Amino acid sequence: MPKKMFYNIPLEKQDMFINAAIDEFTSKSFENTSVNSIIKKANISRGSFYNYFEDIEELFNFIFDKVRKERFIFANEIIKKCNRDYFIFIKKLFAYDFDSYKSKGRYSLFRNFIHYIVVNKKGSIRDIIISPLNSDFMDSKENLPSVFDFKKYGMGLEESLDLIEMTMIIAVNTFLKSESDGLSKEEVLRVFNQRMNIIEFGTRKRDE
Repeated sequence: MPKKMFYNIPLEKQDMFINAAIDEFTSKSFENTSVNSIIKKANISRGSFYNYFEDIEELFNFIFDKVRKERFIFANEIIKKCNRDYFIFIKKLFAYDFDSYKSKGRYSLFRNFIHYIVVNKKGSIRDIIISPLNSDFMDSKENLPSVFDFKKYGMGLEESLDLIEMTMIIAVNTFLKSESDGLSKEEVLRVFNQRMNIIEFGTRKRDE
């Protein structure tokens, strides 16, 4: 969490600082990020940085948690319209992410955070990203199995968390493919939806 001093500066300066940090975390893997680079982009002193955050790792986790909470707010709105169908939900959330991050060129933030989890924290996507998501629902007196109808796929909680981890990795991969191949929104949504259909329906050709 930021130190108290961070919240004492004007919102405009907070945004400038956070945007400079996001640019750094987007363009480099965590181990190659630099406090010096961030303060140069944000036009602040090194002392100011440490008045705001304990270290660069705390800043990185704060930024990703901020993105996660923003997505959760929108996700709750999607859930109301998807009739407990996880695959309808994830396709709509992917479209939201595309609109939210395409213009900023920040898909790599997700990739770099996953890299940070696996390489630097020696942890798992499931433990560090997905389990807190389940806790978000628990805070609202719900949990993932009650929000989505995983039973129709024969899944319990553990298997449903595995499914969410798989779809998250596919989403990040598809975002990066859209950047490298210069895909339009229509094209990237088609690719992602096809990939989700393989997960939902399997690889065998289905009878018409």
